[in-house]
Amino acid sequence: MTGRRAAALVFGLLALTAGGLQLWAFAAGDSPRHLVLGLFAASVGLSVLAVAVSRRGPRWPGERFRP
Repeated sequence: MTGRRAAALVFGLLALTAGGLQLWAFAAGDSPRHLVLGLFAASVGLSVLAVAVSRRGPRWPGERFRP
């Protein structure tokens, strides 16, 4: 695992955790700001994790594979 992939995994988990905590705060206090921030942070976390996990080969046709 490369350093960038490990950093992406840590960032994705951190964003997912922050989103979960914001959604929890929304459930406890009914503030729409927590809902918006929670959905945004959770979606960022999920997308970063998806990219970090699925990155297996070259991004573009013609790019060399660098593990």
